[in-house]
Amino acid sequence: MPSRKRLSPKELPKDLRPREKMLSYGPEALDEAELWALVLGSGTKGFSVLEIGQKLSSLGFGKLKDLTLEDLFRIPGLGKAKAATVMAVLELCKRHAAGEEKPKITSPSQVEKVVRPLLKGQKEHLFVLSLSLSQRLLSVDLVALGEANVVRASPREVLGPVLKSGGYFFVLAHNHPDGDPLPSPEDRAFTRRIEEAARLLGLELLDHVVLGEKGFFSFRENKLLGDRW
Repeated sequence: MPSRKRLSPKELPKDLRPREKMLSYGPEALDEAELWALVLGSGTKGFSVLEIGQKLSSLGFGKLKDLTLEDLFRIPGLGKAKAATVMAVLELCKRHAAGEEKPKITSPSQVEKVVRPLLKGQKEHLFVLSLSLSQRLLSVDLVALGEANVVRASPREVLGPVLKSGGYFFVLAHNHPDGDPLPSPEDRAFTRRIEEAARLLGLELLDHVVLGEKGFFSFRENKLLGDRW
């Protein structure tokens, strides 16, 4: 049985070549296989760049983004150099998507906006907001639920979610069901204890925001923590 001829972009009519289509009609005119072909630039022994692009396209971005570099090595015709190129594109896309989906937390008012919708009933809730080095929100975790204006949590319970999410900065937030956001002596002592424990682990507490019925109290804004934002 004769083998199927593998066309390279140069063997296609000029107006059907991926680069020329891009320049003439824009990226929307190219299908995914052609876009991958442009990224990869050339084929490998036994495989045209369009064939490799078709294989990547058939896997779909949803599956590709979960593959390791070693998984990409196993795709016929890809090879290590082109697998590295594909992985770089996938990583850029993931980072861009993560940046779009996760807000940057730079003020206590933003903390209030995230946490207040999560409060339910007349109990005190303690949340930990884990942030990246660029202060992008990585996760919001409820670490303790108490009665009235009393909530307790150990440093391990508070810092565990930050470490798990890969965070560096974090913010504490809790509510006072009686409506008064002013921190109690216990709140102040708890905050100092968490700040000291975080420092030992190379983490940094950016703020502790106490929510009342209306408004909030920020430890940062009231000079009870260092000045980062």
